[in-house]
Amino acid sequence: MAHLPAWSRDPRSQVVGIYDSGSEVVEGFDQNLRVGSASELIDSAEIDIIDVVTWNPSHYEYAAAAVAAGKHVLCEKPVHHDYERTRALSDLAQARGLRTKVGFTFRFSPAMIRMKQLIDQGLVGQPLVFNGFEQNSQFLDPGTPMRLGETTTTKDGQLRAASLEGYGAPIIDLGLWFVGDELEEVVGLLTNQVPTRVVPGRDRPIPVPLDDADCFIGRFSNGAMATVQSSYVTVGNYPGLEARLYGTEGALICRLVEEDGVCERLWGASKESVEFKPLPIPDSLFPPGGSLHEPWPTSFYSNLVSDFLDDIEAPARAGGGTFADAARVQEVIDAVELSHLRHAWVTLPLSRPSATAPAGSGA
Repeated sequence: MAHLPAWSRDPRSQVVGIYDSGSEVVEGFDQNLRVGSASELIDSAEIDIIDVVTWNPSHYEYAAAAVAAGKHVLCEKPVHHDYERTRALSDLAQARGLRTKVGFTFRFSPAMIRMKQLIDQGLVGQPLVFNGFEQNSQFLDPGTPMRLGETTTTKDGQLRAASLEGYGAPIIDLGLWFVGDELEEVVGLLTNQVPTRVVPGRDRPIPVPLDDADCFIGRFSNGAMATVQSSYVTVGNYPGLEARLYGTEGALICRLVEEDGVCERLWGASKESVEFKPLPIPDSLFPPGGSLHEPWPTSFYSNLVSDFLDDIEAPARAGGGTFADAARVQEVIDAVELSHLRHAWVTLPLSRPSATAPAGSGA
């Protein structure tokens, strides 16, 4: 729906092969594509880039194998639940001259790109407050089947981060990107608003002790404050994201919610003119043939893929939305989850034993 159209849209890339554990997915694709095992595609000398869009627990397995095979890697989030493993894999890829990218889709929306440009141009001034919301009503109905996978595990009988990891990650990424600094402490709350759900393979609804609505407060090392809320049981349409940045000179609000055929909007205000007014999004920020009325999955992913290809073509270019960024985001998520368990503030960076080195690292 999103990845393949994006790769096909950019003339610099050609989709040549595909693997899926279920044949029903592969059968719907172009018969000219090579259909083989994951290892065959990853090890092929004819393939330069591996795009990992599999079910969550296998992300790291395929991404690590691809880096070991000398491939550039785009991977859906999370790369790994252990941020240190993600960071180690990022370091290995960099040491081998490989580029990485994570499915932080929303930093590649034209409106968000424009917001970052305006921040860099000084419209906001020194950032003071970041507010982030990532919420929709995907699982508000307890009768909507939820595929649980490994998220059924809990820690000490407490809720496990679910919405925070799946829906909070993109807005945390945007907060770090916009403020341009690291969070140094957080305090957060995870809640379970819909405790019983339909799960595929079960005859009746069962208790599902997952975080489905959460929020946290954070302080950046430069003194800026952040508030972040994520949920998949809050009424609203996709993508369901809003980012606000307030500073010493002005403020920007970007809203990514598909309403009336438009999925992104941007507003700005200044300390001299405090009323928020709509801001234009330059045509140059949309993918070829795109517009405000293009569905967000193809629009945003086309920009993501284009940016990744720019990274690959320019080895010295500072990439964004990389495995290193994913590790930073996952560490924040872990800190918020730890804060919830302890009912206390948690300081970043976290202190943890070194992770096992990824395959092919030589360690």
